[in-house]
Amino acid sequence: MRRVFGFLVTAGALVLAGLVGYSLVSSWLNPAPLTIESVDGRPLITAMQPELISVPATLDNSGYDVSYPQCKSELPTKPVGFAIVGLNGGKPFTKNKCFASQWDWALSHDAVAVYINTADPGDESAVRYGKKIAKDSLKRLAKFKIDPGTPIWLDVETHNTWSGAERAIQVLTELAIELTAAGYPVGIYAPPVHWFEITGNANLGLPIWLALGPYPDVPSGVAAAKAACSQSAFGGKTPDMVQFVATVDGITLDRNLICGNATGLVAPAN
Repeated sequence: MRRVFGFLVTAGALVLAGLVGYSLVSSWLNPAPLTIESVDGRPLITAMQPELISVPATLDNSGYDVSYPQCKSELPTKPVGFAIVGLNGGKPFTKNKCFASQWDWALSHDAVAVYINTADPGDESAVRYGKKIAKDSLKRLAKFKIDPGTPIWLDVETHNTWSGAERAIQVLTELAIELTAAGYPVGIYAPPVHWFEITGNANLGLPIWLALGPYPDVPSGVAAAKAACSQSAFGGKTPDMVQFVATVDGITLDRNLICGNATGLVAPAN
């Protein structure tokens, strides 16, 4: 009887150990997402920002953003206040083949920032995928000697693959946490309709960069951007920066207007 009892105790212990081991391995392979809810019950995407590099209040609040579509385009020679350059070739884990030359051009301005493309094909844990995008981005930033303190904007658009609002929120949250932990301030770029479709209009505890679209000329775009600065955009916020598109002398470029304090949105170029 004692042998039977001892056998049962041993067998039970082995089963328990197996269950615990499986649970640990499973949680490592599929880490639990960090979920935060805002006051209105919608999920909140946020991260603890690192120490921000102060930007002088005298900075010209107008700027450009460029990326791989402009690789063969002539870039303006008359600097405005700031320039933002896309690190990728339209999707995560790809490269902007002319980033080096565009970044050199950006450094001729008073302030700079970088943006990266985001997506979620749904092939693995959303948390793990967010970490992978962050790891890849940090390697690319290091390659081009872009120091911590340089703001990184997450480009969230429907032309890339997404696998549901809940997963998108997890990917973006983890990506923001990883980048800020490495010392890079993070914000979100999106057209509102894209943000609504991808995340279900999740709230944001990060700066937002609003995309307006094309305008017939720069004055019209500037007027629209100034008006948008005081209006609700997406993520439960008014924009910190507004983008519009305009053509001057045959060159079509994304142009931007910072709505208030530039600190945390761009960083001094030198």
